[in-house]
Amino acid sequence: MNEVGEGGAVVQRFPTVGIGTSAGGVHALQMFFESLPDDVDAAFVVIVHLDPGRQSELSSILAARTRMPVTQVTGRTPIEPRHVYVIPPNRQLLVTDQHLALAEFDEPRWQRAPIDLFFRSLAAQRGDDFAIVLSGAGSDGSVGIKAVKEVGGIILVQDPEEAEYGSMPRSAVATGLADFVLPLREIAASLPELIRNRRNPPSDDLTETDGEAMARILSHLRVRSGHAFSSYKKSTIRRRIARRMQVQRAATMADYLVNLRENPQEAQALFSDLLISVTTFFRDTSAFDRLAASVIPRLFDDKGASDTIRVWVPGCATGEEAYSIAILLFDCDPIA
Repeated sequence: MNEVGEGGAVVQRFPTVGIGTSAGGVHALQMFFESLPDDVDAAFVVIVHLDPGRQSELSSILAARTRMPVTQVTGRTPIEPRHVYVIPPNRQLLVTDQHLALAEFDEPRWQRAPIDLFFRSLAAQRGDDFAIVLSGAGSDGSVGIKAVKEVGGIILVQDPEEAEYGSMPRSAVATGLADFVLPLREIAASLPELIRNRRNPPSDDLTETDGEAMARILSHLRVRSGHAFSSYKKSTIRRRIARRMQVQRAATMADYLVNLRENPQEAQALFSDLLISVTTFFRDTSAFDRLAASVIPRLFDDKGASDTIRVWVPGCATGEEAYSIAILLFDCDPIA
């Protein structure tokens, strides 16, 4: 997959693999990198919960397990393939414009979710990448993998029964979004093939053969699920099918149709992918900023303590949008 770089030059597009872990993570990462070939054309970004008051030796530890360069990020850093990048203590790590950037945390230590933040920035800036959740306590990463999967990324999770601390992988599995739940060494063995088999983004102009295959895929899905997707955005449908093709190692839509017909579980997997619900509080930051600055305050003009304001929030998935509006109203209400 290629993309246009500076000066209009075509450069090789390579994936970024975000790896999130916390408790038990050092051992898991050591095992992962020593099991991973050194010639995988991908960038690896390691997000770990670190003690904010101590220097981290993680980059040195991992450098002993791989021949790829391992760097603790200290500032704006270009993302390069066959490199490993490690988060520093007391900073969040984000993807921005093909670079890694650092930012200070706004939350106290016990409320921080650096894995979620990184996965969400990865999905927003690059798309169609990989997110891996390894051993850890808590649930950090479970929100971020939704964003990665929404844009066509692949989710791999360490088998919770193998992990030293299973709650983080278990939380990721509970979302129903994991494409692969595997022992650590099997993740490392599967990843190179998944990266090699990455498909180019579907073209806006489908070939006649692909168009017919996609119509039959949707027809089959309607029979299996009872849901019709003919009115969905075609680009979204193509992206979701392409993602399932990658997971199932299908070279063409016709091949995937055969897989779909022979594997009843795959119909459910595609159905779930098409209905992925990804949302967070204040997800579209600029839109909510404009609401807070220009719209919400006007709702309280000439309103007294006994007056009522009603707001309808359509198209909610899991309620975060409605609660975001409610928070803005509460923050603005001069009587609250």
